[in-house]
Amino acid sequence: MGPTAFGVVLGLGALGAAAGALTAPALARRWGPGPMMLTALAITPLTQIPLLLASPGLHWQVTIGAALFLQLVCAGAAGTTQRSIRQIITTAGMQARMQAVSTWLTAGARPVAALLAGGLGTWIGVRPTLTTGTILLLVPLAVLARSPLRALRHMPDTPPVPPETGDAPVPSPLALRTVPPAVPTPTRAEDDRHDRSPGGDAT
Repeated sequence: MGPTAFGVVLGLGALGAAAGALTAPALARRWGPGPMMLTALAITPLTQIPLLLASPGLHWQVTIGAALFLQLVCAGAAGTTQRSIRQIITTAGMQARMQAVSTWLTAGARPVAALLAGGLGTWIGVRPTLTTGTILLLVPLAVLARSPLRALRHMPDTPPVPPETGDAPVPSPLALRTVPPAVPTPTRAEDDRHDRSPGGDAT
């Protein structure tokens, strides 16, 4: 690809990610979050096939652009839905820790994966490395297919209640911010607590 074609293909991918994120709520309502994510993860490896078969030429550039668009539609829809589920089922006090762990795992894996992919591409070649990556895309599909999420037909409603609170609802972070702080009542001086006679001194 030339630089212009390469930029257009990447732009199509970005549009696909935006389209997937925007349509994720409607898709989850229509098909259920679990089946929708399972379908998206099943389509993703298939979108790699044009890249494995591609040769120079305009029609292959268009095909790869369309495949990347569809791939990132699936990634945007599945990613938005799974993040929403995590935020719903996580209690208010654990939201920051949950997001920090998720970001650490995903962002921390990228440089390691890039290093491994570069080394593998140098060792066995580009197409075998892309084939290996395509096969590895089946791993999240297999994990989700064996998890309870595959049967999730509706988004969860409320986060679980911690054991120490019994049946009391867990306040949201917004509710915690909007509750005014308790203001202590100032104590009066000892003399002010004695009754005073009309027109006389304190007894």
